[in-house]
Amino acid sequence: MHLGKGAKDRIVALPPSVLERLRDCWRAFRPNQFMFYGHNRAKSINISSVQKAYKRTKLAAGVTSRGGLHALRHAYATHQLMAGLPLAQLQHNLGHKDIRTTFRYIHWLPHYQCEQDSQFNLLAKLGQGDE
Repeated sequence: MHLGKGAKDRIVALPPSVLERLRDCWRAFRPNQFMFYGHNRAKSINISSVQKAYKRTKLAAGVTSRGGLHALRHAYATHQLMAGLPLAQLQHNLGHKDIRTTFRYIHWLPHYQCEQDSQFNLLAKLGQGDE
């Protein structure tokens, strides 16, 4: 993602199958500037269009829980921790300057929190980080 929150670029890991589909689209349409453009090919797709598509997809899938696109970021972080990704690597992947910001995701994983309780308490005393 280019210039996300805090005007930071984000690197997004993609499974090989998704990357291959994106390459197929690029080969078929050869976009000049944007892979996902709006009504005008000179402009990127508007965030509201993406949000509306996300909402329609959730409804079609029968997902009734609250949460917008940012919930996908939280789900990604939680699943990466569940899969065993080290906290420092997740910090890098999410673009957090402060490890304490990344540490917030541990509350979704009680077993992880229990194993890391002493570090969690130590970091909690240090205050809050940036997002």
